[in-house]
Amino acid sequence: MKVLLFISLVLLSSCATRKRTALDFDFTLSDDSKESLTLWATNYYTPIFQARMNGIPLKDLGENSLVNGVYPVLLTKKEWCFSAMEGSVAIKFPGGDQKTFNYAGKTSRQVDCSPFFGEDFPETDKVRFRAANSRWGDGVQNYSLIPYRTIAVDPKFIPFGSVIYIPEAKGVKFMWVGKQFTHDGFFFAGDRGGAIKGPHIDVFTGNSKNHEFSFIGNRKSKTFEAFKIEDDEVIEDLTRLHKIFY
Repeated sequence: MKVLLFISLVLLSSCATRKRTALDFDFTLSDDSKESLTLWATNYYTPIFQARMNGIPLKDLGENSLVNGVYPVLLTKKEWCFSAMEGSVAIKFPGGDQKTFNYAGKTSRQVDCSPFFGEDFPETDKVRFRAANSRWGDGVQNYSLIPYRTIAVDPKFIPFGSVIYIPEAKGVKFMWVGKQFTHDGFFFAGDRGGAIKGPHIDVFTGNSKNHEFSFIGNRKSKTFEAFKIEDDEVIEDLTRLHKIFY
């Protein structure tokens, strides 16, 4: 029901303003100048978990345990660690309410996540959270995360706010909010990640770890060609869409 309400609101907004929405994948590649890049990719997502009555609390930067109304925000150790690794989590509470919580920063170690990730990601243990502004989570610079659009980047290599076109993504069919879409190949650099360095991008795939993108190889050796787009209209439109709280 909430998904249908979201789609209805987006489509209503589109009719009223005649502007693209987050559900539109119809950008086209122009002849404007574009910079060729060689990248490799992983993906990340916002997992959905049921609220626990006992477990490990999500804490804010002030070390306060988060709550949603009368309910504490508690997860199992594994759920907590995967939420910290992904950077956001959606939690379903009694009564059907679903709330998303986002990475807020790091303080001291709260949980030992090495049983799940080994010793390579010690900073995951220190993550703190806050309530997200958008249903799928928040990126950098007050951008909302948009499934199949947002990518996390190293801003020293790809500046935030850049638009990246990936030829291998064009024409890929995928399911989202109960509908099938055909991707246009355009992505927006609206997030960052601690493990994202240089030509590595992380593609946001909504609430699912699974995806249909063959260019995502999860290893440095699986590279692909991409282009940094300089089309002002495309950049303006994707920036506007990422500034909306969904």
